Amino acid sequence: MREVIQCLIDWLESIPSDEKSHRILRALAEESLKKADFEEKIRRFTNKDIAAAAGEITNEPANKWVDWNQSVLPYWNTRKERIIEFARKQGLNSYPNLGYFIPPKGGRGNESRYWLVAEPLPEINDEEQPFQSHIDKATGQTTIHYEIVEEDGVKAVWCVKWLFHRGQIRLSSWHIWAILIWLFILGGGTVALSYISWITLSLPKPVTTRELTMILSIFVFPYATWVLAIRPWIRLFDDRIVLAPELLVAIKEKPAQLELFRDGDLRLIRLVRYTAPCPVCGATIYLDDGSPDYPRRLVGRCYESPREHIFRFDRETQKV
Repeated sequence: MREVIQCLIDWLESIPSDEKSHRILRALAEESLKKADFEEKIRRFTNKDIAAAAGEITNEPANKWVDWNQSVLPYWNTRKERIIEFARKQGLNSYPNLGYFIPPKGGRGNESRYWLVAEPLPEINDEEQPFQSHIDKATGQTTIHYEIVEEDGVKAVWCVKWLFHRGQIRLSSWHIWAILIWLFILGGGTVALSYISWITLSLPKPVTTRELTMILSIFVFPYATWVLAIRPWIRLFDDRIVLAPELLVAIKEKPAQLELFRDGDLRLIRLVRYTAPCPVCGATIYLDDGSPDYPRRLVGRCYESPREHIFRFDRETQKV
């Protein structure tokens, strides 16, 4: 049972989140691990126990804050397949599942309790392999499951490799302030340089190659600074996931992404890659810019037919 509980903790760590459902599951798993050697009835927790383990101090009742039916269970059900596959990749015979007891209405003194159970891994049918593309019989649409490469699976270029510990950067408050100050200095310096060039060109004198070069620099340098250095960071904090700049990833690497996670006070930037098999031709699907049809969205593009075989991408469910 200890390995099964640890499997859930490892999976939760692989997808950092500041969502309440994520925090509740993390608290349940950590409390269960402390009592993993005891029988199941000792590993059953009330909403008060879980709220206290999550470090939540609130004026509302614990039952309303936890909110299993409206929050936790839908979150769990949409990610259950990924947990099963994660347990299978770790070589386990069972996966962690939720067990719960909800007393009938009107039962005073009988609180709801929740715990983790070890369920045998479901058998894999030959017709439907995990994380493969298949046709949904109910809707008739093609479902694509994306796999994620993380934890140093994507190699950064040598000059910035020291920034990424196991493929990620843990941002503290001073890191964020350093980024903001650096962007301000870079943007302000570029604008100042363009303004000085404009003042110099305003003086009456013959136009030479030098003046033409300065005219170009007034427009080229600010635009290049915005596109290469400032816009990716702004979009990362806005959209949570962006394409990793080519200068950040090693030359031999396939397309990768920068992903931002917020978990309480933690800010985490990871270098990852999402891929999936193309259901049309069998080639690999990589994430790419969705413009012009889908501006500021990432879409899955087939490596062999990037203009014809295009698919949607959902970062939370990792499938479409």
